[in-house]
Amino acid sequence: MLLFCYNKKWAGRKPERVGENYKLNSMKAFLPTICLMFLTAFSSQAQTNAPAATNPFPSISTLTNWASLNSQSQFDIAIRAVGFKFEVKEPGAESTSYTYIRKVTVNEVNYTDRIVYRITNNNSASIISLVTASTDLVSLYTPQLATFKNNNCKTEMSKDKNTTCSCYESVNFAIDLCDERVKLTMGDGNKYFVSVAKK
Repeated sequence: MLLFCYNKKWAGRKPERVGENYKLNSMKAFLPTICLMFLTAFSSQAQTNAPAATNPFPSISTLTNWASLNSQSQFDIAIRAVGFKFEVKEPGAESTSYTYIRKVTVNEVNYTDRIVYRITNNNSASIISLVTASTDLVSLYTPQLATFKNNNCKTEMSKDKNTTCSCYESVNFAIDLCDERVKLTMGDGNKYFVSVAKK
């Protein structure tokens, strides 16, 4: 199922869209984990013990700063400060991913926000991916990306009829911002995705 998802939805998101000089060329294993995160992020939305809380998300400036750290220990401190808890570590041949979750309640509906920090094993590059249904990340982040160049997305995910994506880049970063119309446990809704990668 993971390989199917990767081939169908993620095969088109390659670093080549913003040039051949990405440091992330050695991070080909990133996208299957992100895809798996999409498939599992909302399987437990109806959490009986989810706390009623505000739901702050890091700004684009903060996300790019985190992507520049190339340090899981520093990222761990920063992400815990906004309410996320460590869930699982997944080592790979070239990189390691660290998944964090945060249970929140919005309008009396319980959600699980999920963020994955993946870093190369030599600490040379990292990518941050955030998935949520609790907050409209498109409305939140689009104004913050006004200084970024808006490219024509050519990823497989952007071609999905249920998904709308915008792809941005600056001199140092590439950012993808998507929303997908989905059926959630409480009815039809949207889930939102942002990824931030340093070139």
